Amino acid sequence: MSNCANTAQVSRRYARALFELVQEDAALNDDLTALAATASADEVAELLSSPEYPAEVKQAVLLKAAGKLSKQAKRLVEMLCERNKSELLPEIQQMLEEMIRQAESEVDADVIVATEIDASLKQKLAAALETSIGKKVRLNYETDKDILGGMIINIGDRKIDYSLRTKLNGLRRALAS
Repeated sequence: MSNCANTAQVSRRYARALFELVQEDAALNDDLTALAATASADEVAELLSSPEYPAEVKQAVLLKAAGKLSKQAKRLVEMLCERNKSELLPEIQQMLEEMIRQAESEVDADVIVATEIDASLKQKLAAALETSIGKKVRLNYETDKDILGGMIINIGDRKIDYSLRTKLNGLRRALAS
């Protein structure tokens, strides 16, 4: 098994265990977000992944930089540092967030538009997508003038392309045949 797959498996185990705790104590999720942000900072990430520093130093840095934390979050930091897994905090938190979204039946949709669209159109699009896929949809918007008009929607591995550029390219191919 590759090292990357192994770390993902370890992170997933921690995330599953934390998922149950977060269901009981929502504040724990905020603590984990703060810890993951701290562990992602370049200097801290370098320290956490270095074998030169003992677990106590890594633990002290994380606890001091993250600020006030719950007992459960502090215990998690202690356990990860003791097991030399503290650099996995960002990955654990990311997996936990994904588990929470799935539990809430929420999916991310990336919407690419040529120009900004107004709030009412965004609400209508979200409602239409939620009806279509049967889950709550969180929309992330991006503008790209190259699509000329319309929109491209990416939901997981599905792509819905209503862009003017794609329609023009299709017309061009049809006329060339």
